[in-house]
Amino acid sequence: MEKSISDNIRYLRNLRKYTQKEFASLLGVAQTTVANYENGLRVPDAQKLQKIADIFEVSLDNLLGRESRKENSSIIQKKLSLINDKEESFKIYLNLLLEGKGSDARDFVISLYHQGVPMKSIYFDIFEKSLEEVGTFWESGKIDVWQEHFISEVTMDLMREIKSKEQRKKKNLCYVMGVTAGAELHNIGLKMILDTLEIEGGKSIYLGSNVPVQSLVNAVKSEKPDLLAISVTLDHHIESVKYMIEAIRENIKAKVPKIVVGGGAFKNNPKLWQSTGADKYSESVEDLISFINI
Repeated sequence: MEKSISDNIRYLRNLRKYTQKEFASLLGVAQTTVANYENGLRVPDAQKLQKIADIFEVSLDNLLGRESRKENSSIIQKKLSLINDKEESFKIYLNLLLEGKGSDARDFVISLYHQGVPMKSIYFDIFEKSLEEVGTFWESGKIDVWQEHFISEVTMDLMREIKSKEQRKKKNLCYVMGVTAGAELHNIGLKMILDTLEIEGGKSIYLGSNVPVQSLVNAVKSEKPDLLAISVTLDHHIESVKYMIEAIRENIKAKVPKIVVGGGAFKNNPKLWQSTGADKYSESVEDLISFINI
């Protein structure tokens, strides 16, 4: 195998920030095969060469060393700067999902992640904005409920995948319990916040939706979280929030957690939270992090 080809494979893989294992998975070969390619011990066949070129978004001439590396690096960096634009990335992701291309949407986001886009930016600049837009489309009748569910499921799968790749900061920070109010089913926003807090070094537990109030009280007594985060998207669940908070304050006297509320129900009336009995209203993950001193 020509030295330039093995060098180029290694160079392009590092430029894209793929590990050998990740690149092998994309290529459909074993990690040892990639190592052999890069060490000049094995030659990719024509089909594999084309696939490698496609993954790295370069021409075969460049991969084979017939074009300058400097020229190729400039082209790739130009592409990266384009897709790292937050507004453009959000639109690409959303449009792929609206077209039913879940696999392509996943590949696009994972590509961004490997290129250095932080988890937090993917969560809140791409996922959150896409889901807000999807909600607007659903309310206006532009999409069916199955499409909303499909987009939500793809997004949650991606959240799990990205979080599993993150290195958790070694801090001993606060313990946050998250729950959605009553039968509230809009829970992805809260999950994003809890994931972010966990990567920052905190500990989190998510209880989900439809948690009976007495069961929530039992959970708080058992787990003793430092903070309870309650998410509510729809206005008619505000009363459920009040009931939950009242029950916690009445039944727990020792180590009562600070209680924070957030979600779409408060965006049009930021002072509404004061009627719930909570300690704080959080507009964003930054706001919440500041509140718990992370």
